[in-house]
Amino acid sequence: MSNVELFRRVIERGFNEGDLSVADEVCAEKFSEHEYLAPTDIPGPEILKSQIKAARSEVGGLSITIEDIVADGDKVWARMVAKGSDVRSGTPIEMSVMDVCRFEDGMMVEHWGVPDRFAMLHQIGALPEPPDPPRG
Repeated sequence: MSNVELFRRVIERGFNEGDLSVADEVCAEKFSEHEYLAPTDIPGPEILKSQIKAARSEVGGLSITIEDIVADGDKVWARMVAKGSDVRSGTPIEMSVMDVCRFEDGMMVEHWGVPDRFAMLHQIGALPEPPDPPRG
């Protein structure tokens, strides 16, 4: 199975469907997570499971769509759109997500994730409206 197919499994089965068993299939025991606030002191599959649980508990009806995906050597790069609703307010949200994953021997060994949390915070009213653009 290609690294792109493995990555798609994580998004589709894990994040979209809530199937935590995908972490045991795809994630190496020795796994480095570089996303801000992610746990790092537990085995790799448990890190991924906690990321899936957190995302699905923070965004109701979470659905992630892969818009662009590129494999380069041992890395997979993806640009995605996440949609759902804020579980506290019920407000619909949509945000961009960028992921880079590194694979070794058919297992994910490293992850960098950048969800656009500013967009989410703005959409739920936690950030002020942006200023009007300057007129020239």
